[in-house]
Amino acid sequence: MKTKFAIFSMASLLAAPAFADVQINGFANLIGGMTLDDNETVYDYDSDFSFDPASVFGLQVRGEVSDKLSATAQLVGRGKDDYDADFEWAYMTYAVNNNTNISAGRLRMPLFKYSSSLDIGYSYHWLTPPDAVYGIDFNNIDGVRIDYSNFSGDWEYGVQLTAGRVETDTTISGTPASLELENVVAVSFELTRDWFSARTLVGRGKTSAENVQFDTFIAGMAQFAPLIPAAASSATGFSVDEDTGNFFEVAVDIDKYDWFVGAEFTQTEVDGSVIADNKAWYVTAGMRFGKFTPHITYEVEEADNADQLALVAALPSSISTGDQVTDATWSAIYQGAAGIATQQKFEVSAVTAGLRYDVEPGFALKVDVTWYSDDLNDANDATLLKVGVNYTF
Repeated sequence: MKTKFAIFSMASLLAAPAFADVQINGFANLIGGMTLDDNETVYDYDSDFSFDPASVFGLQVRGEVSDKLSATAQLVGRGKDDYDADFEWAYMTYAVNNNTNISAGRLRMPLFKYSSSLDIGYSYHWLTPPDAVYGIDFNNIDGVRIDYSNFSGDWEYGVQLTAGRVETDTTISGTPASLELENVVAVSFELTRDWFSARTLVGRGKTSAENVQFDTFIAGMAQFAPLIPAAASSATGFSVDEDTGNFFEVAVDIDKYDWFVGAEFTQTEVDGSVIADNKAWYVTAGMRFGKFTPHITYEVEEADNADQLALVAALPSSISTGDQVTDATWSAIYQGAAGIATQQKFEVSAVTAGLRYDVEPGFALKVDVTWYSDDLNDANDATLLKVGVNYTF
C-alpha cells in the first residue's frame, strides 16, 4: 500500500501544471554479497548470498515552480525494507540569489562528505561507503537548511546551516528503540581548489530514545533509590532522555585523477546517557587506469564505555534487606546494568580492497572484499564479498 501511494503521489507531482520544468533522475544500486564462512555474519550479511542489505533503487523529481522556487522529492526503495518505496526527501527550495538557497521540508542532513549522494553508489569508488563512519541510524532531517557558496580567488567554498528534528529507529543494547533528536543545529564548511578539498561539520541536539524493556529496567533501578542513593543517579545516567548530543566531522581529499587519497573522521557524544562516546575514521586510496579503478580502504570504529562502567561501579553488587525477593531483584538489576555497560565498548576495524570498472558514463561494475575484525571478540571476525552494479540516469 505504501508503494502504491508513493507512486501515485509521484505521478501527481509530474502531472501538476504548476511546474514549468520538471527534471527526473534515477539511480540503482544492485548489490549482492555473502560472507565466506558458514559461521560469519557482518553488516547484515551471512553465508547465504543476498541482495537485500545494500541494494537501493530511487527516483528524484525536481520541478521549477518559478525562477526562484523549486520542489524536490526523492522516492527510494531499499532491499532491507522489502523494496517498499517511500519519500525520503520532500522539500521546497527558494533561491535568494546566485549564492544563497533556503530549503525547507524533509532534507538530507549534510553529516558526511558523501551525504548528498549517499544513495547514489555511482558517485564513489566503493560499493558502499565505510560502515565505521557512515553506518548511522539516520541521514535525513525535517527542518530548514541554508546553503551559501562563493569563490575567493582560486578557492571555492560553501557553508550550510541546518536546523530541525529527527525521528528514526535505533537499538539500545541490541533491542529496537525509537530515537528522537530535537533542536538539532548543524553547521558545515567546505573548501575546494583544483585537486584538493576539505570539509568539517559540528552539530548538536537533544537526544531521546524509548524502548519499553529498557525503560522498565531504568524505572526498576530508580525504585531502589531509598535503599541505594546511587541508584537514582545511575538510572538517570543510563537513560536517554533529552540528553545533549554532539557530533563532529572532518574530511580531506586529494584527487589528482590518476590517483586519489582521502580520509574522514567523526566523533559522537551523548552526555549523561547509556550511549558511549564514539570515534570513527577511515583512510582510502586508489588509482585510475582507464576504465579500471583499484582501491583500498582501512576503517576503524571505537566506543569508550568508561562513563557507563563508572555508573555501575557506584552501585553495590548485592544488598541484604532481609527480604529475599527484594535482594534478588536488585542483584538482577545490577547484573543487567553491568552487562549493558560492558556492551557499550566497541573496537572494530576493517580493510576493504575493491575494483571499479566504468562500463560507460552512468554505469559501473564493482567488486569489494572486506576483512572485518572485532578486536574484543575474534569470533565476530568475518570476510565479506560484495559484487554489484551502480547505474544512474
